[in-house]
Amino acid sequence: MELLTPAFVILLVKITICVVPGVTGIFLLALSEEKKRDLRDEFCRKLLGVSNAIPFRKFERVVLVVGLLGLLFAVTAAWFLLFASMFNK
Repeated sequence: MELLTPAFVILLVKITICVVPGVTGIFLLALSEEKKRDLRDEFCRKLLGVSNAIPFRKFERVVLVVGLLGLLFAVTAAWFLLFASMFNK
């Protein structure tokens, strides 16, 4: 009996698609203000060359929106990829 069948690989890919955005969203929502400031400084320094090119309030709002979108995508993907087939039987 093979352990790594194509159906199992597909299931792993589906679970990865559902879990990674959710974990990323939770991570972004749970960041402290100090960590958000460090993230903004590093992002601005690497991308724009200046450590404070983006105002913190705007960056904080973008982090919140991206975190919520990650959670929404994870829940939607989990529904369509994993749970919908269970309820159609």
